[in-house]
Amino acid sequence: MRESIVRELYYGNVSPWERRRAYTPEQTALTDKIDDITEHFKSLLSPEEYEKFEEMQELELQVDADNAVDLFEHAFCLGALLMIDIFGCNGM
Repeated sequence: MRESIVRELYYGNVSPWERRRAYTPEQTALTDKIDDITEHFKSLLSPEEYEKFEEMQELELQVDADNAVDLFEHAFCLGALLMIDIFGCNGM
């Protein structure tokens, strides 16, 4: 018999942020373009300036990660509220 999703989540067998992703050709193209632009700036900037550029990229990644956590929390709570509302209905 299958364990409940709550138990799986509790025991660490479910990691919502670690999902398998199928990369589309569009995503691959965007990643390649980002890499090309990064290389452009690496060749254009001095080592000190490029270090600052990398620092900016890291800060952007931190902001994106924080936004992803906030979005996950909001979506999870919204899903739970929907379940509560659905199970609270008395057959209409």
